[in-house]
Amino acid sequence: MCTTGKNFPVVTCTSTRKSVLMKKILYILVFLVGTLGEVSAQMNLFKGTFEEAMKKAKEEKKELFVDFYTTWCGPCKMMAEQVFPRVEVGEYFNPHFICVQVDAEAHVALAKSYNVTAFPTMLFISREGKVLRRVQGAMPPRELLKEAKIALGEELSFEQLYEKYKKNKKDYGVQQQLLQEAPDFIVTQEGYEREKWSSRITNLFPDYLKGKKLENMINKTDFMLLTLYHPQTSRQDPVFDFVAANFDKFSRVVTKEEVAAYLVGMNNGYIIQLCKKGDLSYKKRLERVNEDLKEAYSGITFGSLTVLDAITLLADATYYLYKHDEQKFFDNMDKYLAGKGDQADLEDYTQPLEDLSVAYNGKLSPTAYTKSLEWITKALEKDMSPELRTRLLIMMAQCFQNTDNAEKAKQCYNQAYLVSAGIENKRQMLYFQQMIQQYMQGE
Repeated sequence: MCTTGKNFPVVTCTSTRKSVLMKKILYILVFLVGTLGEVSAQMNLFKGTFEEAMKKAKEEKKELFVDFYTTWCGPCKMMAEQVFPRVEVGEYFNPHFICVQVDAEAHVALAKSYNVTAFPTMLFISREGKVLRRVQGAMPPRELLKEAKIALGEELSFEQLYEKYKKNKKDYGVQQQLLQEAPDFIVTQEGYEREKWSSRITNLFPDYLKGKKLENMINKTDFMLLTLYHPQTSRQDPVFDFVAANFDKFSRVVTKEEVAAYLVGMNNGYIIQLCKKGDLSYKKRLERVNEDLKEAYSGITFGSLTVLDAITLLADATYYLYKHDEQKFFDNMDKYLAGKGDQADLEDYTQPLEDLSVAYNGKLSPTAYTKSLEWITKALEKDMSPELRTRLLIMMAQCFQNTDNAEKAKQCYNQAYLVSAGIENKRQMLYFQQMIQQYMQGE
């Protein structure tokens, strides 16, 4: 029988104490098993010597995973603190490998015998002592697991996959896998090897596109490949037009937002490209915003402006900027910013500042410096990183210098120096501080 206390909803049971005790024991056991499970799930690092680890690998019929590190290596610490403890890493490595860490500076001869010249260097070694696979640099858990599976022959390496493709160039599954894995693989290559593989993959994508055909690419993986390998559009672009015509179908395999971002990004980029060239056909391209691309632009708001009005103002501003018609550039930007109102974000101010500097090669008119001060002031009201705030304050100081206000310029430089102290990357922080000191000494 259970009774409830008068003041608090506490349940008191007068049934056997044995059942309550058993429940407590079960709870403790579950808690302990769960806790132990979490601990054992991470990669088990062998505490003995390299030779002892090799002996243990033979005894347990496992292979050896060796992490050569140094105490001063940041990526090494990242692997040890953020990757090796991951559950999915431990669940795969513990049954297949004896894992050992080796301080390369404390064991120079061993590191030299395995030609370790960069850190971290991670080796997968067979129990007979043969190096199965070598990888360098920090990587996410997913990549480390893939490397381990390649070492054990459970998956093909990128090179092996490419050889498989060469034997059957109609195997679109292999082509798709190559295109998926290429970015992660190529970034690990250097010099000629990087150029060679970049060229191969660049040539592979058009063949894949032609062979598989667009109508068979309405799936998550192929959409991702389109965003990777077809990020820009042109006047005649069957890929862009196909995705636009099949917006709803693609939205069912990925999200509507992803499809919209892809189309809008390419269309806006092409419009700006035409504007910078002084090509008035950008006006024709703008018409698509309210036509076949209307659904893609439907989730975007610009304050009191319609989507078409907002993009037209930005396009016209860019066109006139590169025609060096400064006044029309400012007029269009003022209308855009006024229409967007409180919705104007940081980039709405920083992008035209950057465009202005590029178009005039950093040599602005007094009017442009004055207008830039207005935009920088608005931008500084927004949240941003210490690095960007430092950049904007330096830019503001230069604007004051060029409008004959040396005192305010000095104040901005001093403020920029203080803000730069918050930049996490110390090398970058020092770079900005040295730059600021040089500017101040040059006054």
